[in-house]
Amino acid sequence: MSSVGGAVFSGISKLFSGTLGVTQIGYKGYDLGKTTADCVLTPDQDIKDIMYQQDGTKAADHVRTGIDYVLTATFGEIKTGLLILLMGGISKTNVNPADDDGVIGRSLYSSMRTNESGALKVAAVDSNGVPSASVQDIFNFYEVISIITGDLINWGADTQRNLAIEFRIKWHKFDTGESTLYQGAFGYWGDPSTEDVPAIVWPDVDGPRIVSATAISATELELIFNESLVFAAGAAFAAPDYMVKTYKAVEDIEFLAPSGGVILATKLTLTFAADSFDNAYISEFLYDRRCT
Repeated sequence: MSSVGGAVFSGISKLFSGTLGVTQIGYKGYDLGKTTADCVLTPDQDIKDIMYQQDGTKAADHVRTGIDYVLTATFGEIKTGLLILLMGGISKTNVNPADDDGVIGRSLYSSMRTNESGALKVAAVDSNGVPSASVQDIFNFYEVISIITGDLINWGADTQRNLAIEFRIKWHKFDTGESTLYQGAFGYWGDPSTEDVPAIVWPDVDGPRIVSATAISATELELIFNESLVFAAGAAFAAPDYMVKTYKAVEDIEFLAPSGGVILATKLTLTFAADSFDNAYISEFLYDRRCT
């Protein structure tokens, strides 16, 4: 111990080392790339002064009544997918990567936390511009809302296109059994098992994802994907990847594989055996996460 106190813990995370730092950001499973300006994490705190007359005109105590964390960043590569991911109301139905279409709409009076939030990762970048894959060099946040705070798109002969964004990080309540030490958290860095918090696992966004599954007849199941299967590399129907669990009673269970499938853009229609979706049955759709 020195004359002024003990040494504070010093780890090896590159998130805190050095006087300069560059980060790369991932959101909802997508790599958004490196930022073009400062990336800053700030606590947004509401603090109430507690006043007692006998203690004079200065507050005798302070109470923290609310807190968010805010990550501000600026991106320099503007593309359709980035705008849709970060700005509520912007959408597209085009699924052909050879074209580029979209709609600038609006999303009003709906919970951004419920409908738009997702997990956020912030990784330290090394001297060669490569983001670190080490867990101690990555911030992970559970529930994050993106808010565009500046220009959506700017044009100018001597102006770089930038997209300024504010990520509002909310406190996330853990489900029963996810942690014995904490009721919830904003996020973590390092090994989540060491800190006894649930790990953030990215959704599978590499290939088309199923948006809905609807029985359109007693033998047909219609799957709608978030992007075109036709333009996905090597997209094809494979019967073993899909299965329906049907039962009239708990002890009478069948696992049915489709006999055929037809792909039409974002739609895959699967054909099953007769009466697979008859009202007398209860069915659950099961599928492999791969898109072959």
